[in-house]
Amino acid sequence: MKFITILALFLSGITQSLAQEIIEHSHLPITVPVDIPSPRLSLKLSKDTIDGYNLTLNTKHYSLIPPPKKATMAELMKVSIDPRSNVVEGHAHLYINGTKIRRIYGKTIHIPLHYFKNGINTVSVTLNNHGHMYWVAENKKILATLYIDTNSSPFITYRFESFPIL
Repeated sequence: MKFITILALFLSGITQSLAQEIIEHSHLPITVPVDIPSPRLSLKLSKDTIDGYNLTLNTKHYSLIPPPKKATMAELMKVSIDPRSNVVEGHAHLYINGTKIRRIYGKTIHIPLHYFKNGINTVSVTLNNHGHMYWVAENKKILATLYIDTNSSPFITYRFESFPIL
């Protein structure tokens, strides 16, 4: 309740509609419609020849795209279906050791070494709608996590994918 009171005081200087959009812009679940195939996500991580790692997102039944340019937050928070492929669309969020690092709009990104500590690290990716809500199917969050040990070979020590590509 304290948070809402502080937030209300902070937002008192802006319009009510903008305040509502800010409040609704949170990382909550959004369910893939039952008549749409569940997105699948698998990760591939390789050492970069110069610095850090290269992460590849392998997806199925998912359109990984930037949000529309002139959409309102209310529009972004809704289920969005790619009309060409009839699958849900959105972007991904990258987490290193539990900290959100960035949004992902494409299949491959570079992750600089400074995001990793020496030893064991986690690299996690969630699929999200354009309003940053995380996709859920069959009551499970759609995510993939790699556990890596920077001092080990092979460096990937464990893999978890809630909806792997088979």
